Amino acid sequence: MLTSRSTLTRDQIIEDALSHGRSLAWQEKWVAGVQAGIEGADRGDFANEEEIATVLNKYSQASASV
Repeated sequence: MLTSRSTLTRDQIIEDALSHGRSLAWQEKWVAGVQAGIEGADRGDFANEEEIATVLNKYSQASASV
């Protein structure tokens, strides 16, 4: 459950979801993604400089063509 992985209370989570137009399912998915990222970082799974450059170049080229 989302409340077991958050510092917010159940009511605060619901209020945040409603005030930002997000569903509780969206928040659950977001928290799970953050958790997976933290676990990956703890294992040392990071993007190297070449991988980062590839992603940045992909998006900078896409915005330049607009």
